[in-house]
Amino acid sequence: MTKIYHFIGIKGSGMSALALMLHQMGHKVQGSDVDKYYFTQRGLEQAGISILPFDEKNIQPDYEIIAGNAFRPDNNVEIAYADANGIGYKRYHEFLGGFMRDFVSLGVAGAHGKTSTTGILSHVLSNITDTSYLIGDGTGRGSANAKYFVFESDEYERHFMPYHPEYSIITNIDFDHPDYFTSLEDVFNAFNDYAKQITKGLFIYGEDEQLRRITSKAPIYYYGFKEEGNDFV
Repeated sequence: MTKIYHFIGIKGSGMSALALMLHQMGHKVQGSDVDKYYFTQRGLEQAGISILPFDEKNIQPDYEIIAGNAFRPDNNVEIAYADANGIGYKRYHEFLGGFMRDFVSLGVAGAHGKTSTTGILSHVLSNITDTSYLIGDGTGRGSANAKYFVFESDEYERHFMPYHPEYSIITNIDFDHPDYFTSLEDVFNAFNDYAKQITKGLFIYGEDEQLRRITSKAPIYYYGFKEEGNDFV
């Protein structure tokens, strides 16, 4: 029996990209969201993925349910129904943390530049070998035979903590998301905790003062514009 993936909030940029990727890998995918038009739904519609109104009838116990982070029991009937009936679901980042274990995974983290860098890395690798990828602008590509998986590692609310990729790029550290992080040091601590989860190689922008403080069990390689102190120029 083919597993059915149901996305609560499928029009979200990360959610729509993940839905497209799973669809392209041959899985049955559907989702629900508000009626308002979002640019991310164009790709879903072109792929023939059903976008349903929010309704508790969409929640079935044999579905693999992935819920957008914006939705809670007090603002979404599907989440409320799942909670009331003991039907399990995973948040986007929780699902992704398990999914990436089937690939050689390459995460792209940083306060700024994640989407651009993920896009460039995906483009380069896809022209070398079969690669699946998940970009924060709503773009995703899935291949059942892909060995490599490129994805964005989002630091907001420490969503990247379920991720244990083999490799990661970190572009910079800045005091961003002040609604969650309390200080620049709090942001640094989040990235440092993430860096410790990388298993094979960490590629860091060497001219970022905060990034120079990062520690990891994996080898660290620095890149930048200056020859001194950088492994790649």
